[in-house]
Amino acid sequence: MSALRPLIVKALRTSTLRTCAIRSPARVVPAYQTRNLASTSEPTPMMEPKEEQDPRVEILKATMPFVAQYGWTMESLMQGAKSLGYPSVAHGVFPGGVSGLIDAHLAYSREQFVDLTNEKKEELKNLPMNERVKVLTALRLDMNKPYIQKWPEALAVMAQPSNVNMSLKHLGDIADDIWYYAGDKSADMNWYTRRASLAAIYSAADIFMTQDVSPNYTETERFLERRLNEAAWIGSSTRQLGTMLTFGAKSMASALANRGGAF
Repeated sequence: MSALRPLIVKALRTSTLRTCAIRSPARVVPAYQTRNLASTSEPTPMMEPKEEQDPRVEILKATMPFVAQYGWTMESLMQGAKSLGYPSVAHGVFPGGVSGLIDAHLAYSREQFVDLTNEKKEELKNLPMNERVKVLTALRLDMNKPYIQKWPEALAVMAQPSNVNMSLKHLGDIADDIWYYAGDKSADMNWYTRRASLAAIYSAADIFMTQDVSPNYTETERFLERRLNEAAWIGSSTRQLGTMLTFGAKSMASALANRGGAF
């Protein structure tokens, strides 16, 4: 826990998250796009190329259907590239190979999450803050369902030392997006506490879901609801935060141990 806490807090401090002082409704830009983030306030047609014109986006979308069969592997990447008529070596557009594929998938999922959240604006506006957080966290977890059988492979890749910073950055983005679109306006230490706490709960639920065999993952929904109800967001103490981070770390360690250290 002592090693995990500063890593998550550091990721929240240093990643390209929206700060609590300056918030912008600008559309999330995936990491694999090269458009200047500073220019999002005044977009022009030349600055916003169509996704279909970017072979990286095309290959990512074409690869995902093969993940269910081949897993998070180079084979999936090669099959995706070949299905578009590209040579199999086109998978090189993702730096890092499999880790690059996961990185691009999580970045693109973040953009999709924003779109899904905007569709729920009317539903969310009449809910209390805690309920909004619950709905949005469940919504983000639901996005993993198409790949959940192979998701442990992705978690194992993300847990590798060379990928830890990337993993924590995405986890921090997920927690920040959920709180932001839930309407959190905190501008003190609660900003970090809430996001670090939610990051730990989300990662635990993410792992739990990979082992859930209940119909439509109802046990994952119950697990998430219990963890969120226990969180006591308002006035969360450092001790509570430490307990949540320890739980998340133990969940990950347990999942790895049950699989002999590898998925």
